[in-house]
Amino acid sequence: MSMMGEMKFFLGFEIKQLREGTFINQAKYLQDMLKRFKMTEMKGVATPMVTKCHLALDPNGKEVDQKDVVVMRFTKPLPQIWLWFWPPCLYALIYLSYPIDYISGGSKKRGKAHVDEIEEELEQTRPSKLTARQQASQRHKSPAVRGKNIHVSVKNMQYLEYKELRDMNHYLTPRSNRVGDKRFHNKTQEEIFYEVYVPFKKGVAPHHAIDTGKMAASKYFDEAYAMCGEFGLYPIMELNKDYDIGLIQQFYATVHFEQDEARTFRWMTHERLLESNLAKFGSALGYPRYPGVDANGWRCHDSSWAQTREVLEHLYIKGWGVPGKSADLLPTWDIMLRVYREAIGPKGGNLDELHLYEVDLMANSFAKKGTGEKLDVMDYIYHEMWSCVMEKKLPSYAPYIMKLIEDTWVDTCESTLLHSIPLNITSHEVKVLRTKRHNSPIEDVTPMDEKPPSWASKLARRMRQIFCLTSAVNHRQYQQHAEAKKSRVRQKSIMRALEVEVSPPGSEENITPEAEWVSRHGVPLPPDGLEIESPPHTPPYPGATSNLPPGWANADPWGV
Repeated sequence: MSMMGEMKFFLGFEIKQLREGTFINQAKYLQDMLKRFKMTEMKGVATPMVTKCHLALDPNGKEVDQKDVVVMRFTKPLPQIWLWFWPPCLYALIYLSYPIDYISGGSKKRGKAHVDEIEEELEQTRPSKLTARQQASQRHKSPAVRGKNIHVSVKNMQYLEYKELRDMNHYLTPRSNRVGDKRFHNKTQEEIFYEVYVPFKKGVAPHHAIDTGKMAASKYFDEAYAMCGEFGLYPIMELNKDYDIGLIQQFYATVHFEQDEARTFRWMTHERLLESNLAKFGSALGYPRYPGVDANGWRCHDSSWAQTREVLEHLYIKGWGVPGKSADLLPTWDIMLRVYREAIGPKGGNLDELHLYEVDLMANSFAKKGTGEKLDVMDYIYHEMWSCVMEKKLPSYAPYIMKLIEDTWVDTCESTLLHSIPLNITSHEVKVLRTKRHNSPIEDVTPMDEKPPSWASKLARRMRQIFCLTSAVNHRQYQQHAEAKKSRVRQKSIMRALEVEVSPPGSEENITPEAEWVSRHGVPLPPDGLEIESPPHTPPYPGATSNLPPGWANADPWGV
C-alpha cells in the first residue's frame, strides 16, 4: 500500500492522516446519500439536546448487545428522525420520514409523492434477497438496479410456483389500495388477469348447447342418445346461457378453491366479492348434490393419475384407429366423445387426441354402460375448472360460470346482474350434431393380444437399420477398392507415355465383382434379413447352473 501513496479511502471510509492522529469518517458517503435522495438543498436544523448532561453506566439497566441496531425516535412536533447505529461499521445513517407536510426550520414543502419516492429509493438500497446465481446475472446492470429483487411474471412461473400462488387465500388479507383496476382484490390477481387470460385469442374455450331433439329423431344417434339419458347428461346438454368473456376471465383470475367438504370457492365479479360452493353450483345447472361419496354417481378423478390410452382399444373400429386418437372411433363412441366435448369437457386446443381424464371418461363410460349408474357431472366439472386455474389453460365452462355468477349476484346484491354492470354478451349457440361416415371394419386383423410385444418390433426395426447400414458400408468399400485399381492403371499408362519404367502388370487389370468381393472382405448379411440363429444358453462360469425358466434355454433372443 505504501507504493500506491497515502491511503485516502478504504472500504467506504475516508481516512485522513494528520500530525494529531489518523481520523476515519464517512463524509463522502453521507454526501452521496444526500444527493441520491435530493436532500442537498435542505436547511440544517439544530437538534435539541442537553449539552451539560454526562452519560454514565446504569448498573440496574438492561444489557443490550452492541451488535444489535439501536433505534432512537424523537416525538412530534419535530420530524421523525431515525438513527441506525451499527458499531462494527462505525457510521450512522439519518433518515427523515416527514409524517407532516413540511420541514421544521425550512420553507420548502414536501408532499406525499416525495415521501413515497424516498421510501422506494430506500427499498432499493436494502440488502438483496437474490440467490448467488441471480446476483451473478445482475452484475452487468447498473447499481440502481442490482439491489432490486427479481419479479417473476406470473405468465412465466413454473407449475409448482404458480400453483402455490393460486393456493394462497388472498381474501384473508384486506383489500389492497395499490390496485389500479378495482375489479381485483390485490395486485397479484390483476397481474394474473392481464398476463395469463387476456392474451388468449379465443378468450374462452368454444362451447355449444346440443339440440337433443334432432338426436332423438335420428336412428344414427339411438344408442348414444340412450346412453346420455342413462348417465344423466340431458340437463347439461340442453342448458343454454349467453355469457360475458370478461367476467369469465375475471372469475378464473380471482377464484380461490377452499379445501373444505362443501368445496367452497370465492371470486371477484366486477368490484364485488362473491362466494358459492359445489352444491349451489350444481343446483344452478340442474344437478342437486346428495350426501354421500357415491350418491351422485361414478367419478373419473378419484385416481391421482389418468389411465393409459391402451384402455380405449375396444372403442375403435376393427383394423382402424390408434388408441388415444379421436379418429376412427366406433360410431356410438364417436358421438359420445363429441357430446362430452360440448357438454362437460370443452377444449380449445388439439382435438385430434384424448388427453388426461378424457381417457378415463371414455373408458369408464364403456365400463358403466348398461349399469344404470349416472355420471357425477359436477365432480368432473369442478376438477376440470381447478385444472384450468392451476395449469393456466384456456377458460372453459363459460355458460355454466355465467349462470353461477348471475344467481350468486342476485342472492348477494338483491339485484340482477344486467341492471348493475354493463355486459359484453357472447351468444351461446345451439349445435346440431352431424351424421358422419365411418370406415368399415377389417376382419383379418391380428388381435392386439397376438401381436408381438413392442420391444420386439423396435428391436426388429433397429436390426434392419443396422443391416442396411452394413450393406451401404460394404458397397462404399467396394467402390473405393475398384477406384484404387483404376487409379493404378492410369498411373502406369502415364508412366509408360513418359518412358518411365513400370512394374509388370498385376491384379489391377482384373476388378473382382462386387458380390464376390463383399463375400470375401465385407460383413456378410443373412439371406432372409433377420433370421439369426441364436446361440444356446451357457452358464456364466464352469459349474454354474442356468437360471432361465424351463424351455427358455434355446429361445430366440430377438423375439422375431
